[in-house]
Amino acid sequence: MTSGRPLAPAKLRAAQVLRAHGVRGEVRAEPIGGDPSRFTPGTKLETEDHARVLTVRSARPGAGNAVLLGFDEITSASEAALLRGVYLCVDVDAARPLPDGEWFVWQLVGLRVLNTTGSEVGVVDDVEAGVGNDVLVIGDAGTVHRLPMARDYVTSVDVAAGTITVVPWTEETV
Repeated sequence: MTSGRPLAPAKLRAAQVLRAHGVRGEVRAEPIGGDPSRFTPGTKLETEDHARVLTVRSARPGAGNAVLLGFDEITSASEAALLRGVYLCVDVDAARPLPDGEWFVWQLVGLRVLNTTGSEVGVVDDVEAGVGNDVLVIGDAGTVHRLPMARDYVTSVDVAAGTITVVPWTEETV
């Protein structure tokens, strides 16, 4: 990306259907990011392939982090079973608001990375999930650097300006 400013996707994945649940057409779904309580009656979810728009009729917690979803358009277990493995998406404009200091991955990918001395380090190619924190994958002329997305390393993120500022670091060689 040459501008350093990420383009918003049209849709964001909100959940993945794991399997049908019960006989009334509910599904067990795994929420993707955020609080499962955001699935409220009336919420519109679109299948990732754009084949269907589903309206949440009911939502309740399932085992673990799962959420049990019922849809106005799905009334039988056999219909629900057809959704197995399908990603349910929301319009980017309907995405949950994030608190200060949090960003969607799509907002970070493509940003220019500068160090605190003003030198350009590279561009964010990806953000990998980590145990303690996410990890920025920074590309620079064929070289890949990984840097924890933690306050000790990242001093600022300015999505509007298209930049992330990081503390200079030295690479460990093996």
